[in-house]
This record gives sequence, structure tokens and C-alpha cells, in this order.
Amino acid sequence: MPGPDELAECKCGHLSRLAEDSREAVKFDGQLNEYHILRKDGSGYSLIYFCPLCGGRAPKSKRDSAFHRLTGAERHRLTELTKNLRTVQDVIAALGEPDVKGLRLTVTTSETEGQPETTQTYPAMTYSKLSDAATDT
Repeated sequence: MPGPDELAECKCGHLSRLAEDSREAVKFDGQLNEYHILRKDGSGYSLIYFCPLCGGRAPKSKRDSAFHRLTGAERHRLTELTKNLRTVQDVIAALGEPDVKGLRLTVTTSETEGQPETTQTYPAMTYSKLSDAATDT
């Protein structure tokens, strides 16, 4: 059986007809090149991968192009910049005041080799101007 990328793209037009019909919960996002089924409560959507009529593959998503990719050199630079920072005070001394403070990151490790599950919470801060590539602006 062929994989999803090997299937022919839908050519029947059913997805586009659904998206054009205001009574349907199917919408097309032109920026991402994706068809979505909207949730009734407006809280989000489900991505459509295949046409329900002909079984053809939905158009290839452009979602990957909406996100920045860090080069190896930039990832290395950011790692070096932060590798010796151990406390909140270290971080603020090295990087200045964060753009967002007061967040928490909780990490739970599974039970292993007779050791119980553990949960630890760490302070988290957001810096949006440390890298041109690693920013959402």
C-alpha cells in the first residue's frame, strides 16, 4: 500500500466546494494551503489530510514555511550563551530582564527501576530578542 506522500492529490474539487459553502464546517487556509474542519465551539480545528469523496491527498501544507529554522551555528551560539546559567539571578545578570517572567515549566519523569515518578517545577522566562531566527516576530 502506498504511503500518504505517494498518493495522488485530490483533483475532484470536493474539498474546495466544501470550503466555499458557508453552511459547512470546512475552511481553506490559503496561507498554510490547508483544509480544516472547524470545531463547533470555535476552539480550533482538525486538519484534513485526505478528500472524503475520492480519497486523494489534500494539498501539500506550507506549515513548515511558517516557522523559522535555526541553523546549527545559531543553535550553537544560543547554547554557548546560556550553558553556564544556573539560577534566575545568573540569567538576568547575563541576559537582562526577560520579556515574560513568572512562567513555570513542570517536568515529570516516569517510574524507573524501582524509583518513583517525580515531578519538578522550574521557573521559566521568555526572551524574544536573543536571536533574529529564534523569534516569533
